[in-house]
Amino acid sequence: MLLKPINFSVMTSLWFVLLILGGCSAEVEENSTYTVSNASIRTPAPGRTMTAGYFEFTNNSAEAVTIIAVRSSAAERIEMHTVLKVDDQMRMRPLPELTVPAGETAIFTSGGNHLMLFGIELSDAATILEIELDNGTVVAAPFQSTALNQTN
Repeated sequence: MLLKPINFSVMTSLWFVLLILGGCSAEVEENSTYTVSNASIRTPAPGRTMTAGYFEFTNNSAEAVTIIAVRSSAAERIEMHTVLKVDDQMRMRPLPELTVPAGETAIFTSGGNHLMLFGIELSDAATILEIELDNGTVVAAPFQSTALNQTN
């Protein structure tokens, strides 16, 4: 008879944990002012501590907002970069900031705007990146690691 109350207690605890975890995802809530989706960090090549990161940032507000910085405790430094055509060659250049108009999405992808992460130390868990906006808002979002041959 003692076994049934223990099982009920264990099952109730498990249900509660699953309920909490069910609300977690790799995206910010859909109804939030700013949404981050498809967030990934390329797994660095063996022996390397530099890699790229990609995501989509949607500005659901009624005003334009500017991304001014991205940071994480998993990297010594993170820079926003873009790819431009210079003298008939594609060149990567730093992107000091990026304005996202109201209701639009900025896409950070391979071959375009992207993140460069230096001194990166990834773990099996999602890496949290903080996207700082010019209005003082910091949007924290989990980024999953992806292998070099995967697309984002």
